[in-house]
Amino acid sequence: MPLTGLSLGPTLFLPLTRPRENVANGEPLDDDSLLAIPPGSDFTIRVRRRAHAWCSIAMPEGVSLPSDSMSGARRVAAPAGTVRSLRQRVHEVAAALLDQPPRTVAHRSAGLSVLDAAMACLSAPPQRLRRMGRPRLDRAAIVRLAMETIEAGSVVPTAAELARHIGVNDRTLLRTFQERFGVPPKTYLMLRQLHQIRRVLNTGAPERASVADVLTRHGIWEFGRFAGRYYRHFGELPSQTLSRARA
Repeated sequence: MPLTGLSLGPTLFLPLTRPRENVANGEPLDDDSLLAIPPGSDFTIRVRRRAHAWCSIAMPEGVSLPSDSMSGARRVAAPAGTVRSLRQRVHEVAAALLDQPPRTVAHRSAGLSVLDAAMACLSAPPQRLRRMGRPRLDRAAIVRLAMETIEAGSVVPTAAELARHIGVNDRTLLRTFQERFGVPPKTYLMLRQLHQIRRVLNTGAPERASVADVLTRHGIWEFGRFAGRYYRHFGELPSQTLSRARA
């Protein structure tokens, strides 16, 4: 069947269960492979036995597939362990967000996480366009732009998003934050996010809102990991903070 109009970049077909039962374009898949389908390509998928679960991942425009002599849809042998990691990430996202209202900030965050895991399955990572002609920023300007970016958003960005928005590389941002705040940007943003969530929970949150509702509104989908960080920092779980505020 031809795949057209669904994605500007290639689409990855990923078996979630029994990968060895799937035959894609005549080639059997396994634990370390998937089917890559460029836009407009024909492909066939056959399951030899048993019911199975699968998903497709639409990649952005400009993503290159591993080069070989073949064109069109083809089996991609991924670096060892990367397909398993991608499959695990999809399961984690589904378990966390399947019962949540759609199109939250957490869905976007989770989608970027899946995209990162998918990119690891391809041997040729995407090339970032280099910014040309922009003057270098001094430390004070970087801090000012970082604070403006953080304050302007309702969701705390990741360190990579912050660097990208300011227009500096990850190393420059790291050195700036360590010099100004004594911690890496990832740690600073994590602490800021923890305190932001705690402030909301301490108000009792919106009526009838659960902890999961609050977290997804702030772009958080890995509930268990966040709860662990929250407990280590504040000595109680997010649910305990909310319960006490509503008492």
